[in-house]
Amino acid sequence: MGRLNGQVAIVTGGARGIGLGIASRFAREGASVVLAQRSAEEGADAVASITAEGGRVITITTDITLESSVQGLIEQTVATFGRLDVLVNNAGTGVVEQVWDLNYTDYERVMNVNVGGTLLCTKFASRVMKEAGRGSIINISSIQGVLPLAQSAVYAATKGAVDLITKQNALDLGPFGIRVNAIAPGYIDNPMMHEYCDLVSQTPGSALAAAKKAIPLGRLGSPDDIAGAAVFFASDDAAWVTGTTLLVDGGSLCHGPLA
Repeated sequence: MGRLNGQVAIVTGGARGIGLGIASRFAREGASVVLAQRSAEEGADAVASITAEGGRVITITTDITLESSVQGLIEQTVATFGRLDVLVNNAGTGVVEQVWDLNYTDYERVMNVNVGGTLLCTKFASRVMKEAGRGSIINISSIQGVLPLAQSAVYAATKGAVDLITKQNALDLGPFGIRVNAIAPGYIDNPMMHEYCDLVSQTPGSALAAAKKAIPLGRLGSPDDIAGAAVFFASDDAAWVTGTTLLVDGGSLCHGPLA
């Protein structure tokens, strides 16, 4: 414990799922955490949960697709804590549809959140980190950046983009002491994964069963599994690591795509 003592971290989409897992772990490791999400109610519940464990946390209602909202997030964070050390670009969304049924409105929505939001948050956070001469930006990608799943052309495209943005931003920001890395979760036991499996299953439970079968470690992942990788990237243990995407997938790529 204490690997992030004194640091200030923003976690977008930090009020639930993987984001909440990361935010909670960061707080336990000594960081002051800012939860950035669209739902004020979810933010309040998450703050109560982390505070009950002794963590230092605030919530800032944010729409990461709006430049003014993201700018306000960064400015309020610095005004409150005086610094910004870590940004976790976790907030994301998806859509499941066959390409011949592609709805361009869905495309714009998913692209604006997953790619546009990552770029906007990085834009304003990197300005603060440049002045400090250090920082860690962690992008939450997906196994689908390298192993697309059925009916997920748009989502897979955004995560492939996030992986390349990670490398490009690492190149541009490295001279200023800012590290940029990504985590690519595999099949995580959360509502998004269950919803996907329900939508693509030909028979109830078949896609979820195939997902579990494709994992050599024999179980779905959890938000805590991703949080451990995030702490590594945020800490000084990763001081010479940048531009990489770490698969946290229970070995799924050893097996291949879902049957």
